[in-house]
Amino acid sequence: MIIAIHQPNYIPWCGYFHKMLSCDLFVILDDVTFSKTAITNKNQIKSPDGSRLLSVPLSNKEGLIKDVTIFNDGKWPNKHWGSLQRNYARAPFWKQYQHLFAPIFENPDETLADFNLRLIDVIRTILEIKTPIIRSSEILGTTGLKGDKIISICKTLQAAVYLSGTGAKSYNDESEFARNQIRLVYQEFDPPCYPQLWGDFIPNLSVIDLLFNCGPKSKDFLPKQVIDL
Repeated sequence: MIIAIHQPNYIPWCGYFHKMLSCDLFVILDDVTFSKTAITNKNQIKSPDGSRLLSVPLSNKEGLIKDVTIFNDGKWPNKHWGSLQRNYARAPFWKQYQHLFAPIFENPDETLADFNLRLIDVIRTILEIKTPIIRSSEILGTTGLKGDKIISICKTLQAAVYLSGTGAKSYNDESEFARNQIRLVYQEFDPPCYPQLWGDFIPNLSVIDLLFNCGPKSKDFLPKQVIDL
């Protein structure tokens, strides 16, 4: 079995869903410490003036990701949804998909992880990704921190292959994966270039930029990585 693991990020980029498509089980890493410098609560969309950062305000930034709470003052969801409307209302597939996202912004969850996972579920449905998802907090018996935590999850779920992002090359202990008989494979993903609104192409935005611009053809820009077992 091929397993990939990732934190529950806010409206993630295309590579997040390419990784999800390319594995047999996708683990949402929600029982690790929330990092204030991570992008778990923020991402970028495109506007006429270039990229625009959307950041979900938090009332509690301490502890595990699953326990981080959103500052629900009633204002930020309208601001985020307003930004999406203003910048994508002219996109070819805004009308086709906007009704799937609107209820989530109209009724945001208390915790960031729950809110993000509702959005992730809508996105993967549009992309027709059938890969099962499980939260790491639901997996009993895992131990350790950082790399040890990843290996513990893989062993508990009896993974033959761990599909890792390339950013982890600097800290993955390849000898530990080998010692535990887990094959370490790195994601091979080139950010796609696709039709966009507002001038020159900007890569690595939230995947919703791809969805609103390309609709059902979006999945064609995320070819599955074939990994031999």
